[in-house]
Amino acid sequence: MLNHTVLKKVMIIFTILLIGIFFYFYSAVFMPILLALLTALMFEPLVRLLQKYLRTNKRLLAVTIIFTSFVLVSSITIYVTLTKMINEFVNWTFQLPQYIVEFQIVVNQLIEDFNVMIEDIPQKHLLIQELENQTQLLTDRAYDAAQNIFPILVSWVQAIPDMIVVTLFYLITLFLISLDLPRLTAMFYRFFKEETAVKIKFVSERLGTVFLGYWKAQFLLSILIIVLSYIGLMLIVPEHALIMSIVIWVVDIIPLYIGPALVLVPWAIYAFILGDAAVGTGLLILATVLLVIRRILEPKVMGDQMGLSALATVLSMYFGLYFLGVMGLILGPFVVIAVRAAIEAEFFKFNFKI
Repeated sequence: MLNHTVLKKVMIIFTILLIGIFFYFYSAVFMPILLALLTALMFEPLVRLLQKYLRTNKRLLAVTIIFTSFVLVSSITIYVTLTKMINEFVNWTFQLPQYIVEFQIVVNQLIEDFNVMIEDIPQKHLLIQELENQTQLLTDRAYDAAQNIFPILVSWVQAIPDMIVVTLFYLITLFLISLDLPRLTAMFYRFFKEETAVKIKFVSERLGTVFLGYWKAQFLLSILIIVLSYIGLMLIVPEHALIMSIVIWVVDIIPLYIGPALVLVPWAIYAFILGDAAVGTGLLILATVLLVIRRILEPKVMGDQMGLSALATVLSMYFGLYFLGVMGLILGPFVVIAVRAAIEAEFFKFNFKI
């Protein structure tokens, strides 16, 4: 009997390892489904809250409202961002000849100044020859880099149809999983004994509350970010302050570590390319200020909303970053909450006495 129990546990562990290896090598195939499941779990507290507000036990209306809101916000964000980038790129191409002429004037002036500066150097022809060789070398490297970039751009364009199909599959899967999530979780709990299932439900409910607190913290921080972004952009580029502060707000509320820098840094680089150093410098300073403010306030706000102390939040984010990379900054606090909930549910029992 004992050998049979041990053999059964070994077989279960072996099966789990095989499944894990299979998912590891074919993770790209299952990624849309896993993302859809994770998104559905993140939206589940909002669905339940909306069901309570609508006073209905049926999930169709609540799931439809949350799903539609998610699709609309994502679509508007992508549309506004792409439209802005395309318009700016088109304007830049129209102004490109003027920039080339101005750049050529600056280069010619530099060459004249350089020739005047080295006029009295005995071996100036050797120096000029070496500079010409280095310039030619840089030109060849730039040409090779441009040739390497072109196939990458072509591959990206060719991947657009596949991305559209995968996105549609992700959205359809997300809606169906959200609609059927209670039945799926009930099926999952049936794999465990009743005592174990109760403990897992306790941990899941605790994590659901934490998810809601996490999004609340992100929303509160993003409100501060949009206000500061609008004030900063009014001082730097007032004509684009409103629309770009909204874009920054939408990007910031998405759980990415870089947040506003994802918009401001490329914008600053683009400003430097156009020769507007003042705007580029201002955008970089604004990105730095927003990043510092968010990183200082994030542990406190997230800790208050998720039920962790600021110190525990900082440490969980640090160790998450160290072991899991950027995603660990997001997953770290949830791991701490999950472990603490598992201890409260008596999955682990500690009885230290000194």
